[in-house]
This record gives sequence, structure tokens and C-alpha cells, in this order.
Amino acid sequence: MALPVDLQDFLGSTFSPEDWQAASALLASARIEDGTVASDRLLRCAAFAARGDLARLQRYVSMLAVDWRDVVVAGEYERRDGVAVWVRDLTVPMRY
Repeated sequence: MALPVDLQDFLGSTFSPEDWQAASALLASARIEDGTVASDRLLRCAAFAARGDLARLQRYVSMLAVDWRDVVVAGEYERRDGVAVWVRDLTVPMRY
């Protein structure tokens, strides 16, 4: 599966050159719990939540196969005063 251009650019700017290819391959193979391909939104959420760390990305891709909603919370929400607040919309291409 080809990754969206914005996601490829994001991976290139957040992952080390050594990890970029592995990160791309992980996301390209990502599936949700019913076995279908993860949507662009879910891939963006996993990538953003990983913050350039390949081990974290592996964990988020694994989470997609169990419950994708946890990955959305990790990517689109931030904790503020103990409350999860929606702060980014990753249904649209990333701007960073």
C-alpha cells in the first residue's frame, strides 16, 4: 500500500534516516482488528503518536489490530488538566 505524500514527508522529518524505511513498511502493512487496511487517518495517528520512535510506532501499529480507537486518542488528543482534549484532525493531510 502506498502511503499518502504528507505521511511520507512526516516520516522523513521525524524518523532517523536509518528508521524511515522500516517506519514506512510498518505503516504500509498496518491492519485494523477486522483485518482490513488501516485508513490514512489511522496511519497518521500512529505516526504522530510515535514521535519519531520506531519502537513506539511498532506498538501503535500493533494496537491498531486490537482497537484502533486507542491510536486515534494517542494521535489526535492531548491531556490538559487531566482531561483528553481533541487538538488535531488527522483525517486531513498533516501540516507540521
